[in-house]
Amino acid sequence: MGKLLKWIVGAACSLVGLLVVFLVGGYITLNTSWAQRKLLDRALDLLTEKLDTKVAIDSVSIDLFTLDAKLYGLAIDDRQKRPMLQLDYLQADVDLWALMENEIRITEAKVEGIQAELHKVSKDSLSPDTIANFQFVIDAFKSKKTKQPAAKKTAEKQKKKLNFMMNKFSAERIALQYNEDSVSLDKLVVSQTRSGFAIGKIEGVRGRWERINKKGELVTNNVLVSQIELKAADGEQQLNLHRLNFRTNNHRPRKNATKPKRGFFDVGHFNIWADMKVAIDRIEKGTVHGWLREFTAQDTITGLDITKLQCEVTANKDGMRLEDVVLKQKNTELHFVRADMKFPNKKTGKKLSYFTSTIGGTVYLQDISRMFAPVLRNFKIPLNLSVRMEGDAEGMRFRNAVVTRPNGLVNIQAQGYIKGLKNKYDLHVHFDVSKAIIKGNEKELLINQFVVKKFMMKQLNALGTLNYTGSFDVLWKKEQFRGLVSTAAGNIHFDFALDELNKYVFGHATAQRIDLGKVMDMPDLGPVSASADFKFDISKPRTAIMRRKLGGKLPIGEVTAHVDEAKYGIIKAKNVYCKIVSNGAIAEGMIKAPGSFATLSCTFSFTNTNEMKKTKIKPGIRFNLFGKGKTEQEKELQRQQKEAEKQRKEADKAQKRAAKEARAKEKAERKAAEKAAKEKEEAARDAEKAARKAAKAEEKAKRKAAKAAEKAARKAAKEAEKAARKAAKEAEAAK
Repeated sequence: MGKLLKWIVGAACSLVGLLVVFLVGGYITLNTSWAQRKLLDRALDLLTEKLDTKVAIDSVSIDLFTLDAKLYGLAIDDRQKRPMLQLDYLQADVDLWALMENEIRITEAKVEGIQAELHKVSKDSLSPDTIANFQFVIDAFKSKKTKQPAAKKTAEKQKKKLNFMMNKFSAERIALQYNEDSVSLDKLVVSQTRSGFAIGKIEGVRGRWERINKKGELVTNNVLVSQIELKAADGEQQLNLHRLNFRTNNHRPRKNATKPKRGFFDVGHFNIWADMKVAIDRIEKGTVHGWLREFTAQDTITGLDITKLQCEVTANKDGMRLEDVVLKQKNTELHFVRADMKFPNKKTGKKLSYFTSTIGGTVYLQDISRMFAPVLRNFKIPLNLSVRMEGDAEGMRFRNAVVTRPNGLVNIQAQGYIKGLKNKYDLHVHFDVSKAIIKGNEKELLINQFVVKKFMMKQLNALGTLNYTGSFDVLWKKEQFRGLVSTAAGNIHFDFALDELNKYVFGHATAQRIDLGKVMDMPDLGPVSASADFKFDISKPRTAIMRRKLGGKLPIGEVTAHVDEAKYGIIKAKNVYCKIVSNGAIAEGMIKAPGSFATLSCTFSFTNTNEMKKTKIKPGIRFNLFGKGKTEQEKELQRQQKEAEKQRKEADKAQKRAAKEARAKEKAERKAAEKAAKEKEEAARDAEKAARKAAKAEEKAKRKAAKAAEKAARKAAKEAEKAARKAAKEAEAAK
């Protein structure tokens, strides 16, 4: 019996030894290049059969002792026999011991030389790629789901669940193309810290894509990023972009190519270089919170130059909130406490909207001149700005706008709106100026900031402090201005427009009593009450022709005036008709004052508005002797004057009535908008309060549940301990 037992044990040991030798031999055999080549050929046959396309791999090297795998030269064609995916090198190092803990851990993965060409066009196209050329790969490896009982499904999930972790991943020479769009990068390295944060670096990112814009233009977009860094520090994820370049080209001349007065801003021709630093401290429940630490952007062609932009950001799918925003340009600096933006949503019908708290700071208009208005290129004086903004995709509204000069000599208060942003023909800018005070020599200083010819500056300064109330509108190819200017010399009502299409400025002005002699430096000319219609040519080509022919520096145009009352020397006149015509070199005028017994008249001319004392005047008078009545011409003139005066008074009444109605309407709109804004802010505060309350209640419920669970656990442990003691006691008693 003993011998039999020894024989059985010996045979068993021999069998085990043989099995171990066989397994070790097989393991070693599988680790040879010959065996791996055989397995690779078999795998390629299976892949080719499954994908129904050409699949090629140069070689594979797998170290079964360390679970390190290397693959060389992968190539996969699409169903149209075009190269779809090529890979030069792939390496993956697997931590063998992690498998013992139900975890797949790749200590390092490395990829080199990926080229992918993916295609898919619209369904309306006749191209064979109406279905993506890579869809067959997805379909081939798509798992077939079968309905299973919930309990079994949960059990299988728990049983099969494996944790996946990759410590480090690197890639070099990656190039992807999707239809005509492409993206590539030189190098990428990403690793994971022990605290769970990802850190890494990307170098040499390049992208190119083309789109058709709403105008039917083909726009080519290019992006280049020299380096992207992802860091983890102080509980934050930090993203740094170095030398980001974004370029657009609509393959058409710039919008200002034939319009030198127009700014260089053109979305079809961007070439922006930027640097950016972003920090994110939390991402929870679909909400991201972080900071834009630094942002600079320059475009030397358009003149865009942002030297600093920073703010705190909270964003989710519904909208975005910016806080503590600081924006700096070369000289300009603006800041505001808060801005909210709601994103559009087609499902709910929500539209884009936004509003800001008060924006304040110092503005130098020269900073935006190259982009939007070259006429402002010499506007180098600082302006203090304060304004609130709100709007949507169609337009924006400005509230409580205040513009002042640091020296206190300028104070402008206004509010207005811009609408029709999507179509230049519908564009409408409107502002109501409730107060505008300009003192001293600030009038000339402000005008000197513009690159325009100056006329009658001496007369402007003679008016003293200007106090203006009124409004203005900017439309397509037209600007309109109206209001009341109060001066030391008198008050002037005006309404004029600039016709940018035909290049004329025309309008109407009324003065109840203005000291014209003081303004024009003509001591013999006393106070005047008058109204006038005027029209001047502002076309450079037309005025240039007249300048070459005649010379001169006067504006070209005409003024027709009706003087209710005037005094020149010892002569007083009422109901006077006046007309002035200027050809640019000389201005000639005629004055007539028809009366019952005599008609006063004079002609005059001047060549320089700054030397009105040199005006040549030729007075004239014709008496109506022997009861001779007025001539038909004089009667017609008087009738025209009366009709003009009647129309002027009616126009003044209509203007005042329209201004009053406009002010009332604007006041009602302002109150309604302020009420809506207040209600919106209150609703936002209520929602925020409710969210905080809900979060607090949820946290309280969690703490309560945790406390109850802990209590139940302690009770269960106590009962289990008690049962164990009882069982031990019973066992002891049984013994």
